[in-house]
Amino acid sequence: MAVAVTVLHRHWPDAPADGVRIGDVLMCDVDYPRHAGIRRYFWLLTYGVQLVYEPFGWAHDWYVDIVSFQRGRIDGIESITVHDRELDVVVEGHGPTYRLIDMDELADALERGKLTPAEAARALRDAQGFLEAFLHRGAPFPPPQLEQWFDAGHDYPALPDVRPRSRPC
Repeated sequence: MAVAVTVLHRHWPDAPADGVRIGDVLMCDVDYPRHAGIRRYFWLLTYGVQLVYEPFGWAHDWYVDIVSFQRGRIDGIESITVHDRELDVVVEGHGPTYRLIDMDELADALERGKLTPAEAARALRDAQGFLEAFLHRGAPFPPPQLEQWFDAGHDYPALPDVRPRSRPC
């Protein structure tokens, strides 16, 4: 069942976005200035990751942020705030080649107290869980739960209409 979700994110702090959650997958189409057009953001709530294909004008790569989620309600609608955990994965094409990046940013955040030791440990565990599930030993990538909602040419299938769109994403 599709559920309306208000998404709060550091990339659009002044304008929460309308998202759709189906099971543990949250999705939203985003017109972010650093991208070459609209990109569909995916969040796998169980794995603590955010995935975007061809962000920042890149070609044929996925950017995977290790994140955490804070759930709540705004005006009676489910809300999810996405928090960056500083550790990222770049997946070349549709895998399995990947690079783990920004480990220095995770270390800096830990040293400065921006992340607690428990939050940093959770980020490392979430990264390992994601890699094991979707990029190691012939695992499927992109994650199968995204397949019906993804298009490599960014001509995305329509998301379920769960409420009138009051705010652009």
